[in-house]
Amino acid sequence: MHASAYLAAALVFAVPTRALTSPPPETLLALNSVQAFGLAGAEFGRFFDAGGHHAYLNAPEVSGKPEIVDSRPKPLPKRTPSPVPFVLEIPAVSPLPFERTFHRLIAQPETNGYDALIRSYSDRFGLDSRLVKSVIAAESEFTARAKSPAGALGLMQVMPATSESMGVPRKALYEPEANIRAGTAYMAYLFERAWRKYHLRGVAFRDAPSWLVQRIVAAYNAGPRFLAHRRLYAQTRDYVRKVLMFYRSKVTELVSGARQGYIIGA
Repeated sequence: MHASAYLAAALVFAVPTRALTSPPPETLLALNSVQAFGLAGAEFGRFFDAGGHHAYLNAPEVSGKPEIVDSRPKPLPKRTPSPVPFVLEIPAVSPLPFERTFHRLIAQPETNGYDALIRSYSDRFGLDSRLVKSVIAAESEFTARAKSPAGALGLMQVMPATSESMGVPRKALYEPEANIRAGTAYMAYLFERAWRKYHLRGVAFRDAPSWLVQRIVAAYNAGPRFLAHRRLYAQTRDYVRKVLMFYRSKVTELVSGARQGYIIGA
């Protein structure tokens, strides 16, 4: 294209857009100059659109309205939160201090002295009797008059206020039968809350998945809110591992027709 053609086009750009509908003499002069310089119609289209209202330099010829491209960044898809707030890894082989504890507890008569009560109340509430015995082993090591610094009492280390909410007087917590009744009732309460939260109606407590058993054990130690918390206190993590290592040990085998539950952490 001749350089003078660009000069003529520049004269046109200098004219206000509203003047294009009623071109003044200057505009006509510019257009005549374009013709005089031999600017072809196709080349002229490089400067003006079909309506003659918008200028486009060095742009390809397009038909219709120009496509509007949305350059705004698209939002990332929302991530669905996992229903499992935590899953702790339980050692396949218990550490040596636990093995020593296991051997010591197997040798003492108290370890199997409460099996009948454990089975009875586990059956009443639909619980795995071996899980109940594992909680007793972790909480008190089968010491009926155990007391924690926080004030939890007896075999299952039940807090007095919790015991009374389960219908068992706090004064009776040193009695094995009353303590196991209060502790298993509280465990059943935690199972019921978990069943409502995770919509497990019709599923037996003994068929709870491993991850949910971990939550319930954590809640027994730290409170019902830990049925859904994504994080645990370090002490509660250790407690959950301790209970489940007891579950896998021979310590929690029940004598005289003990019920076998699910395999936790398998």
